[in-house]
Amino acid sequence: MTRDERELRTAAQTLRDVAPDITGRLAGLADPVADWLDKTADHCRAEYLCCDYGSCSEVTPALAVARAINGGQP
Repeated sequence: MTRDERELRTAAQTLRDVAPDITGRLAGLADPVADWLDKTADHCRAEYLCCDYGSCSEVTPALAVARAINGGQP
């Protein structure tokens, strides 16, 4: 598992864990965003397995979101 993939999956799980506590206008957004992060991690994994360089540069927006969720710098 690449570092980027790990960050994406950690953020997705964090969102799913807090989803029941989210209220108001943001209620219901955690699961779709978590699904997007997981799908992006799947893409990142496939990219790593298929390419010599293992780059996930196409997933920069998802990584920025994941890093914000995980408490790091986007």
